[in-house]
Amino acid sequence: MVKKYQYPSGCSFKLNENKKSLIFDTDINNINLECQKTWDLISDGNTKGCFQLESRLGRSISKKLKPENIEQLSALIAVLRPGSLEAIRDGKSVTNHYIDKKNGQETLDHFHPALEPILNTTYGEMIYQEQAMEIAKVVAGFNLREADMLRKAIGKKKPEEMAKVTSKFLDGSSRLNILSPNETEQVFRWIEKSQRNSFNKSHSVSYAINAYLSAYAKAHFPKIFFASYLRFAKDKIDPQAEIKELVQNANEMDVVIHTPDIRNLNEFFVLKNEKIYFGLTDIKGVGKSVFDKLKGISLNIKFDSANWLQFLFLVLNRINSTAAKALIQSGALSFIPMTRSKMLYEYNLISSLTAKEIEHICNNLSKFNSLKECLQFVISLPRINKNRQNIIKDSIYALDYPPHSLDDSPEWIADCEDVLLGCSITCSKLDMYDISMTNVTCRELKNTSLKDNLILGGEIDNINIVKTKSGKNPGQEMAFVTMTDQTGCADSIVFFPEQYKTFKNLLFLGNIIIVKGSKSKNGDGIIVEKGYIAKT
Repeated sequence: MVKKYQYPSGCSFKLNENKKSLIFDTDINNINLECQKTWDLISDGNTKGCFQLESRLGRSISKKLKPENIEQLSALIAVLRPGSLEAIRDGKSVTNHYIDKKNGQETLDHFHPALEPILNTTYGEMIYQEQAMEIAKVVAGFNLREADMLRKAIGKKKPEEMAKVTSKFLDGSSRLNILSPNETEQVFRWIEKSQRNSFNKSHSVSYAINAYLSAYAKAHFPKIFFASYLRFAKDKIDPQAEIKELVQNANEMDVVIHTPDIRNLNEFFVLKNEKIYFGLTDIKGVGKSVFDKLKGISLNIKFDSANWLQFLFLVLNRINSTAAKALIQSGALSFIPMTRSKMLYEYNLISSLTAKEIEHICNNLSKFNSLKECLQFVISLPRINKNRQNIIKDSIYALDYPPHSLDDSPEWIADCEDVLLGCSITCSKLDMYDISMTNVTCRELKNTSLKDNLILGGEIDNINIVKTKSGKNPGQEMAFVTMTDQTGCADSIVFFPEQYKTFKNLLFLGNIIIVKGSKSKNGDGIIVEKGYIAKT
C-alpha cells in the first residue's frame, strides 16, 4: 500500500508502508504548491534556470515582488512584459505600481467601484488582456467578440481599427453611464497604454506553474537541477556565458561543479556519485569525433588504472593536438600526480619523435617509469643515426632543464579553464592577489548585517554604463559593475557619477579590484565610495 505523505520540508513524498521508507512522488499534480522553501528561493531572486524568471530582470523583479502564491507569481510573469513595463502612469510603470501596492508601499486604488471586482486580484492594476476585455464589457457594454476586437486592435496598432473601437467604447460607456465622460476617456487611454504588449492570464498562470515547478526542483534537488540545466547550456546563444552563470549560482548554493574527468568518459555534464562533472565535449576544442575516438581507445586501455605514460602515448598521441592540449589544460587528467604544465610540456616534447620511434616506445611501455627513460631507450635503438640521437638528446636535456617553471600558477589554471570551460573551477585569479583586507565576499554580501564600511574584492565580470536621469546634473555617466570571487557573483556594485569619474580607470573587464562602500537599498549590492587595484 502506498499513500500520500507531506514531508515537513515541503517535498511531496509517498510513504511505502511495506518498506517503511519515503519515496519522492514524481506526479507533478501532487507537487506541493505551498512549499515555503520554494517561495523563499523565488523571493530571494535565486531564479537562474527557473522558467520565465532567469533573466536579470526576472531575478530582480522576483526579489522585489516576493510572490507568495501562484496568483502573485502569475502576475509577476505578466508585469515582466513590455505592456506593464512601458505603461507609465504618474511617472511610474504599471510594473512598479503593482510591486509597490503588493508590498504595502502604495495605497490601493481601483479608480472606480465598477472596476474593483475586475482588478482586485492585481491590486487595482490592469496587467492582463482579460481584464481589459472585462472592463470593456462592464463599462461599455461590449460583447465577447467586440472585446476581443478591442484587444486585437490595440495589439496590432492599426489606426483605422483603433478609431472604430475607440468610438464604440466611448458611445457604449455614454449609453451605460457607469463612468463619466472624463473617467471613460481615462480608462480607455489606460487600456490602450497597458494592453499594447500585455499578456493573457491563461498563459501567465500556466507559465507561473511551470516557473514554480522549476523553482521547486532547484530548491529541493539542486544537484540534479544544475546537472540537467548545465547539460542543455550548449543550446543557448552563448553557451560558455550560460555555463559561467550557472556554475557561479551553483557555488552560491553549495553545489560544487567539477572539472571534466577523462575516466568518466561522459560526453555531456553528468551527475555521478553525487558530483557534477563537465562533459568532455563541453571542453572547447573537444568535439564529438574526438569523444568517439576516446571511447574506442578506452576499449583497449582502462582509463581508471592507466598511468601518465599510457595516457601520453596511447591516448593523447592518438587524437588531434588541439584536443589533447585542451584535455590537459582543462583538468581532465588532473587525477594524475603531475602538474598540468608538466603534462603539457612533455606532450609537446614527444612531437619531435617519429612514428617509428613512438611505435617502439609503445611496444615496450610497461618497462618505463618516466618519459626520460622512454627517450633513453630510443637512443639505444639499433640503426638510429647520429642526427636522430642528437635530437633525442636535446629532448632529454629539455626534460632535465626546462626553460620555464613547470609549476601551475592559480592565474594560469584559471585562465585556461576560463577559455576552455567558460569559467574557472579549480581556482580563481583572486588566489594570486592580496585581498586580506576585505570583510565580505560576494556570497556573504546578500546576508551580512554590516551596513557601512563594506570591503569587497573581486574580478570585474561586467560593466553597464548608464546616464543619470535625475539629480543635480542629469545626463552624467555612472556604472553598475558585476564582480565575482571564489564564492559567487555580486551584480549591483554601483559607481555613482562622482565615484565613476574618479575610479573610471579601474573599470575594465578582468581587472581585480577592491571596493569600499555602504550596502545598497536592495540589500545585495554596494554603493561604492572608494576603489583600489588589488596587488599580488
